[in-house]
Amino acid sequence: MRGSLKLFTWFGIPVHLHWSFGLIFLYALWIGYANNLDMAGTIWLMGFFMALFGCVLLHEYGHALTARRYGVQTQDIILTPIGGIARLERMPEKPVQEFLVAIAGPMVNVVLAIALFFLGKLLFQGDRWTLFSWILEQNLTFGDSSGEEATDILDESGIPSSGLLFYLPVLVVTNIALVVFNLIPAFPMDGGRIFRALLAMRLGRVRATQIASWLGQGIALLFIVFGLWQGAITLALIGLFVFSTARSENSMVRLDALLRGYKARDLLRPNFTRLAANDWMQTPITLVQQGLERHFLVFDLDDRLVGYLPEAQIIAAMKKRDLSAEISQYMRPDVKVVHQEQSLEYVYHLLQQQGQSVLAVADQGELVGVIDQLGLQNFLRMRASN
Repeated sequence: MRGSLKLFTWFGIPVHLHWSFGLIFLYALWIGYANNLDMAGTIWLMGFFMALFGCVLLHEYGHALTARRYGVQTQDIILTPIGGIARLERMPEKPVQEFLVAIAGPMVNVVLAIALFFLGKLLFQGDRWTLFSWILEQNLTFGDSSGEEATDILDESGIPSSGLLFYLPVLVVTNIALVVFNLIPAFPMDGGRIFRALLAMRLGRVRATQIASWLGQGIALLFIVFGLWQGAITLALIGLFVFSTARSENSMVRLDALLRGYKARDLLRPNFTRLAANDWMQTPITLVQQGLERHFLVFDLDDRLVGYLPEAQIIAAMKKRDLSAEISQYMRPDVKVVHQEQSLEYVYHLLQQQGQSVLAVADQGELVGVIDQLGLQNFLRMRASN
């Protein structure tokens, strides 16, 4: 993803850090300054934030690895200041599978909360365990205690100061909060996907997505209003993200349902220009200037399909005035061939998501036409107006 730094690859899934993640460290420094923390305290605070995002990362891996069980790959996982994003290639269409993929993330946080609680029980005994339990209770019940009060109690008890003793119970509560927050039925958050999966078992995917999207947008507006009212900017940003994503995913599901009803043969253009790999670039430049075609299939001397020439490459040759260069120098060799009975959903995936400019359409091993991005856009525009 642009604007992000690759950290590592784990289980075959790249993990990226968005550039804005640096704001977390600035936020930690500001909190440390505002609360008069010394260097050690500030370092512990930064460590807490890192541990928190480690939990977020494991949450996203819960989604990604569960999706992999159903044949859905994950492009990457991106960590941002407002959480993590596992970019799945798609969501499983079977409601039960989507339910399991969606709930896997929160279940990871449940396991982490339990594991961290018992880690605290293992590490702390006596007065230290009492203080651990008190901090845990105060955070669970939204008590009025502050970090200063916890420090005062720590000093009065004579227990040696420990960042781990203070932050570990907070991390337990944070994982519980992540579970509760993610299960809010605001599509496309985890709770919203679970809600859609349950609806889809009775209503079908399209209708279920529409209802879940409406509910998600309504909750997102509440996030935005409440966040702005209380000055919780992060919550308002999450609301904006949920609102826009809910709308776009609803449109995408409706589009998928439309495309599934058509085949490549419904869209193919049987009359197309065939370019020779050893011809000059002057030929496609003239065709683009004088005709409607923008992308072309390229063949060798034996009339075998060897690539395609997208408009971007033609424009590049025009700018260089490279009119006498052979087409083979500018063509792309990774041309895709689809069968005429292939679903338009797959065609859309190749053209829009994989960035193919033109596809060759075949039937029984023979080329019968082409499909390009302009033809797909016109097709969708005509269907939308019906």
